[in-house]
Amino acid sequence: MPNAYGYLVRLIDYNNWANRGLLEFLAGQAPETLDATTTGVYGTTRETLEHLLTSEMGYRHRLAGLPRYEPTDRPERQDLTDLQRLAEESAANLAALVDALPEPDSMLPTSSGQRAAATILTQLVMHGVEHRTHVGTILGANGIEPPDLDSWAHGIFVHGDDWPPDWGPEPER
Repeated sequence: MPNAYGYLVRLIDYNNWANRGLLEFLAGQAPETLDATTTGVYGTTRETLEHLLTSEMGYRHRLAGLPRYEPTDRPERQDLTDLQRLAEESAANLAALVDALPEPDSMLPTSSGQRAAATILTQLVMHGVEHRTHVGTILGANGIEPPDLDSWAHGIFVHGDDWPPDWGPEPER
């Protein structure tokens, strides 16, 4: 049987890498990009990232058996630096959570009823993918090519997976 722990660490690493990568990309864009939006997405880039990151903190609180997450001392309208700080806080918390997860079938309270710990963890990861995709949609709709933050890119850029020939010449790493 494979080491499930290693897979879980990699999954959380991917989530944290993708959040960081998106925020680093946005740091190179015009400031008004944070207030851009388009139809069919959660809200503006800023609102989507605030929602994604504070939700991660909330999921982590549930999984760690902590009281409900209530953001404190955070600006009402977070700038890019605030979002990066929140992403780093979330990343550290999620990396530490891997060693302290409850049993997958443990039922935990949420605002919408009892949920299995595994369901909450799955939601944490899928929720991040969904909302990072929303930001990519916003960027594309506004003429900005979004960064490649999928799991293939994570494997290639972080873990040394082979460079796909159809991606063209491999850049210097």
